[in-house]
Amino acid sequence: MKKKTTAIAAGVAIAALAVATWASPHWQLYRMHAAVEARDVQSLSGYVDFPKLRESVKVQVMRRLGADGALAQPRSNPFAAFGRAMALAAIDPVVDAAVSPRGVMAMLEAGDIRVQPKPDGPPPAASDAPREKRNYDLSYRSWKQVVVERAEGGGVAFLLDRHGLWSWKLAGVELREE
Repeated sequence: MKKKTTAIAAGVAIAALAVATWASPHWQLYRMHAAVEARDVQSLSGYVDFPKLRESVKVQVMRRLGADGALAQPRSNPFAAFGRAMALAAIDPVVDAAVSPRGVMAMLEAGDIRVQPKPDGPPPAASDAPREKRNYDLSYRSWKQVVVERAEGGGVAFLLDRHGLWSWKLAGVELREE
C-alpha cells in the first residue's frame, strides 16, 4: 500500500512539474502583458534580453533591406557601395532607439516594430480610451524558445528564450510579411 501511495505521489509531482514547465512561457507572457498595461517600464525591462534583442532586430532590418534591394546593389558602382555603407551605419542608432525599454513597450503594445521619437522622454500618460485588444498565439519552437505572434498574422513575431527552468526573456523578433 505504501509503495502504491509513493508511486501515485511521484506521478502527481512529475505531472505537476511537466505542466508548470509547459505553462511557464504563458505565465511570462501574462506578466509582460500586465507590465505593458500598467506602463511599468522597469518591470518590463526585467523580461527583456536587450543585447540579444538588439542583435536580432539589426539582423532582421539588414535582411529586409537586402531583400528589397537597398543593400544588394552591384559592387561595380562606387556610389552603390557608399550608399550601402551609409545605410549600414544608420541602422545602429535607429535600432538602439527602437530597442530601448520604452521602445520595447511600444513594440509590444502595437504588435509591431516602431521607433520612438524621444526614447528618453517621459512615458506616455495612460489614457482612459480603450486600446485595441490583440490576440496572440504562442507556440514552442524548441525546448529553449517559443514564438509569440499575432493570431491574425503579419507584423512581427516575438521570440522568447528560456532562462532557467521557468523563466523566459524576450530575445528576438522575426519580421513577417504583411
